[in-house]
Amino acid sequence: MTATYLPTDYDIFVGLDVDKKSFAFTVKDHNGMQRSKKIPSNPEQFFGYVQNNYRDKKIICAYEAGPTGFHLYDYLKEKGIPCLVVSPVAMPKAPNERVKTNRIDSEKLAQDLKSGSLESIRVPQGEYRQLRYLVKTRENYSRLRKTTKQRIKALLLSAHLDSDIKDGSNQWSRNYINDLKQLSCSDAVRTSLDMLLSDLEYAREQALIIHRKIKVFFKHNETIDQYRRYLQSIPGIGFIVATTILGRIGDPRELKNPREIGAFLGLVPTERSTGDATKRGSITHLGNKTLRFLLIEAAWVAIRKDITLQQFYHRIKRRHHPRIASKKAITAVARKLTLIIYRILKEQRKYTP
Repeated sequence: MTATYLPTDYDIFVGLDVDKKSFAFTVKDHNGMQRSKKIPSNPEQFFGYVQNNYRDKKIICAYEAGPTGFHLYDYLKEKGIPCLVVSPVAMPKAPNERVKTNRIDSEKLAQDLKSGSLESIRVPQGEYRQLRYLVKTRENYSRLRKTTKQRIKALLLSAHLDSDIKDGSNQWSRNYINDLKQLSCSDAVRTSLDMLLSDLEYAREQALIIHRKIKVFFKHNETIDQYRRYLQSIPGIGFIVATTILGRIGDPRELKNPREIGAFLGLVPTERSTGDATKRGSITHLGNKTLRFLLIEAAWVAIRKDITLQQFYHRIKRRHHPRIASKKAITAVARKLTLIIYRILKEQRKYTP
């Protein structure tokens, strides 16, 4: 999801490389002027520099999204200075690019900003940003559960215990966990296994806590909760997928076109066109990987519940070689779901087949 700008509307272009301790930034204009500077990581000091040197100029800034969050963006927006927050994976890169420093990164950002080739992510505002924090926390504990299960299976395989206990890869029920706790093995393996089981239990408990926190969040935010209910009316989309969508895309009122969600999730096809020839390839895989995975999982459920989506799935499947047909078709269904999501959010209504 992007925000656009016209370089001709601005006099000064500032590219910033932002980290915990410093701002390395480069200033350019239309006349070839270029200045680079490094200051402590302090938005007030950066704003003071800009005001002292370019008070009467129209300024636009850009920096890459990263662990420092949106503090600089918020401050500059409050001061009336437009700022783009750019996804690192969407940054144009030269094939022979080998050297990377903070100064070089800031120069590149300033140049791309000046040329008009940058696209900004949409920065979540207000309660949508708070929801994103909660969603990211849930994703972290979900990831911890998954990696811990993988480590347990790897330990069982390494210690040649995988055949002594029934595979729990699908359910991981309480009975299966109890069997693991009672499994006969050496002291060293028992210590490792018990610690991993403790990690798994911790991740489960924390996931339950954050799930409850998200439910409380919706109780206190009726407008966002209404959007959640609209999303959950779509076949295949449950509470987790709906909250992840809202936490990741932000305020649905900011959506500009139907393809926006698909592009954000990397579900749109790559394209290489020359003259009259148009060649489309696999999906871009850009954007949020977790939400893309959840939406593809939702698509499998959707084709079992919605006859229209089921027919669409089989129509796409028949067009491809059997080896890749299912994968191509379900990806197409997931992309179609993004169009449905856009429509019901913009029209603020429940889904009707």
